[in-house]
Amino acid sequence: MSTQTAKRSVWGSCIEAILFGGIFLAIGFGLSFWGWNILQNAKASSSWPTAEGTVTASDVTYSSNADGGESYSPEISYQYTTNNVGYESHTIKFGENSYSSRRKAEGIASGYPIGKKVIVYYDPQDPERSVLEPGVSGGSYIVLGIGILFGIIGLITAPLIVIFRK
Repeated sequence: MSTQTAKRSVWGSCIEAILFGGIFLAIGFGLSFWGWNILQNAKASSSWPTAEGTVTASDVTYSSNADGGESYSPEISYQYTTNNVGYESHTIKFGENSYSSRRKAEGIASGYPIGKKVIVYYDPQDPERSVLEPGVSGGSYIVLGIGILFGIIGLITAPLIVIFRK
């Protein structure tokens, strides 16, 4: 192999590594940023003021992906009033609200039957943003964790592509 061909091969490997690693790092950064916001909202929500609300809809939705994976989500709508302004929201908690088990989703939805009076925790800076179950849960960390994992994959695999393509 000529020196020029070898240089092109190394240069090509570097470009592949930068593209591959860069894509994973960008996705990882975006997911981590989104996950961090979810976690911060979850933490803040436990100290938000409360208002009495009423559940207006309670259901479980089903979705599937191309790989045949199924998920079930409890869909709860509720209305509340604060400072003489009425609001409607759908957030149960910050974090994961989709489950592989229909029974789990139905169990959550059954806790919020239509007409039930609920305590709504709302953001005093943005009263339209609210939650029924405040605080951090295991699901609050999922998006952040996936983002960090993508970032690590990008950081580890990019140099490996260059090393093993030489």
